[in-house]
Amino acid sequence: TVYVRYADDIIVHCKNIKEALRLLEAIKERLRECKLELNRKKSKIVYCRRNQKRQPPFKVRYQKFDFLGFTFKPRMEKKRGKMRMGFSPAISQKSISRITAELRKMKFHRWVHLPISKIAILLRLKIRGWLNYYGKFRKSAMRRLFKALHVRLTKWIRNKYRRFRRKHWYFAYKHLQGIAKNYPNLFEHWQYTGFCP
Repeated sequence: TVYVRYADDIIVHCKNIKEALRLLEAIKERLRECKLELNRKKSKIVYCRRNQKRQPPFKVRYQKFDFLGFTFKPRMEKKRGKMRMGFSPAISQKSISRITAELRKMKFHRWVHLPISKIAILLRLKIRGWLNYYGKFRKSAMRRLFKALHVRLTKWIRNKYRRFRRKHWYFAYKHLQGIAKNYPNLFEHWQYTGFCP
């Protein structure tokens, strides 16, 4: 049995369902002794065998879980030149939603008094932090996050330049693509393949 802990969040790796059930009861009992209670919504037994093609020896209820901003679940991975089923992390939908809400709250699409280069500087540390943390595993899963960022930048272009206000948003987006093509290092994430608008 191996366990991973961060603050009050814990993952316990077990060999089989019997061991998992026995350990779950032991944890509940230990918490009761400390006058604490296990969070039932967050506490669950997850089947995370790498080879998901085989039928598990028990009825599977959960096949994925979230931990520290990542979702762990079965995914196709390239190992030794071959595609195989693995069980690996990537940025979670909750993390993407939280960061997207943070971008909306900043309201930088209204910063029409600033040039786009200044906006890039103001966002640089945030973007670098997201890439350094969430980009450690399956960086490609961050495309949804940067797509949301590009939506905000497209709104900024429509607000900044009159010629785009009455046109379809697509024209403003094409303008953003032009900026990315001419200045590929302007935003931190544009320097990575697949993250440009």
